[in-house]
Amino acid sequence: MRQTGPVGGPRRSVTLRVLGRVLLALLILAALAYPAARLGLFDWPRAYDPLALPDLDRTPNFLTDWQLRLAEADPEGCAVALRRAGLSAVIEPDRGSGACVVSGAVNLSRLSKASLRPEDTRCVVAARLYMWERHALQPAAARLLGEPVTEILHFGSYSCRPIRGQSSMSQHATANAFDIAGFRLASGKTVSVKADWKGNGPQARFLRAARDSLCQWFNVTLSPDYNADHADHFHVDMGWYRTCR
Repeated sequence: MRQTGPVGGPRRSVTLRVLGRVLLALLILAALAYPAARLGLFDWPRAYDPLALPDLDRTPNFLTDWQLRLAEADPEGCAVALRRAGLSAVIEPDRGSGACVVSGAVNLSRLSKASLRPEDTRCVVAARLYMWERHALQPAAARLLGEPVTEILHFGSYSCRPIRGQSSMSQHATANAFDIAGFRLASGKTVSVKADWKGNGPQARFLRAARDSLCQWFNVTLSPDYNADHADHFHVDMGWYRTCR
């Protein structure tokens, strides 16, 4: 008796070959079209342009983090991205000395909806805070608390000092970090990391959602779960290693 292969085997093979050819054609088309778009022959969607500045108001996609990393290397371009989002962002002159030089900083006083006490911080930190507040924090506040965040309470960005208990300099020494203490809501109610972290009520769940979403935007996020030094704030920074605790 003649043996046969699995039912549908030849048909599946043909389908896979066709799909492979279609995918190859699309890749070739994109490879030819993208340079033409860069030459101005037609508009390539900025959200999907790996060399474009990030659109801070657009829903993030798989290229957003890459665009933000390019903006980190180009502070002036980063400031342009903030201005396109409606912020008055101007790169300030470098200041400080030694291990405490602040470069590529802007003065941040508001995000998409929430205000904050004006603070100088590196532009990339400001851009990531903006995207986190717009795309993660405000939706979490609406979902868990039923009202928006109108103010972000913080302990600042720049501080020329080493990491507590260590000889290495903190990311705060170059304004590459930000400490968030809590949030004021539209009703005037305050949600505090120090007072509301523990428990399982809506405010505690909101704070955990805020912490978890910060981890998606920053290399380092430290909360009360990390140690006692962070019992009253979330620390975020764009240092060289990654951790979320």
